[in-house]
Amino acid sequence: MAKKKHHYIPVFYLKGFTDTTNGSCLWVYDKQGEEIFASTPEGIAYENDYFSFINESGSKDSDSFENWIAEVEGATSRIISKILSGESLTKEEKAFFAIFVAMMLLRTPNSRRNIEDMYAQMRKHQWIHLASNKEAFESMMERYKKNTGENIPVDIEELRKSAMNFDEHFTITAETLASLQMIIPLMQDLARVFLNMKWAFLKATDDNKFLTGDNPLSYGNPTKSKESIYPSGLGHRNIQVTLPLSKEIAAFGSWQLKQDCKYVKVSNQDVKGINRNTVIATYRFVFASEKSETLKKFVKKYQNTAPKIKVS
Repeated sequence: MAKKKHHYIPVFYLKGFTDTTNGSCLWVYDKQGEEIFASTPEGIAYENDYFSFINESGSKDSDSFENWIAEVEGATSRIISKILSGESLTKEEKAFFAIFVAMMLLRTPNSRRNIEDMYAQMRKHQWIHLASNKEAFESMMERYKKNTGENIPVDIEELRKSAMNFDEHFTITAETLASLQMIIPLMQDLARVFLNMKWAFLKATDDNKFLTGDNPLSYGNPTKSKESIYPSGLGHRNIQVTLPLSKEIAAFGSWQLKQDCKYVKVSNQDVKGINRNTVIATYRFVFASEKSETLKKFVKKYQNTAPKIKVS
């Protein structure tokens, strides 16, 4: 039987953020709600048919992508367990870790929305560009009629003029399949970037623990001027990447680190800074090992802060 319940954040990963003093529950803070509620790793961070798509035969495929994700999780969960135990990684294990980091960036609802919106915007710009060339547009319409045997029910020139004023006449909806198709090649490219970065594994303090969210990876350039309108990409020499791995350990990636895969004890201020980055990147749900009104107020400060991709 096909699986319907698809987790966009892995269950094994969320188990590292549970409150073990209260039956291994996970405390959930909703940016769109007022209540803190208890859940379990199995009962949160999923959507029905999240990885489903319509295949070439016209049938719903709920298993292919979900099974591939499960294989990746199985291979990488053992590596994450080694990190959480403070063990050293081999070169091969570092490669699997890089795959995990890339997957945690791309599989989330926020990233998929960004990919789908970007895809829709690109299609819009393609239509506008094509419509700006009268001969090319008419040629495309003629090829369409020839290849499909269908007549175009509107005047071609009127259609072209409408395309030139796209937003007044058309809406391109984001395509779910587009984001699924793009995840695998994007993950391969990003994994190479993360593999070449150096990483430190930061240990939380006794007083402050790491939290995570539905968009757990965050990155930024602390040296970037506030006046700059251009974002810093992952290839920028000063970029810093943070990914909480459990309430006790967070991964910190940088091109500037001198040693790779080193375990470092950090301060309360460092933990708070990483948690702030995580909450800012979160689309909706923050997951923590404690129930705290202070944390609730902190989360509510950062509504609508999840990163968005803009195509101009």
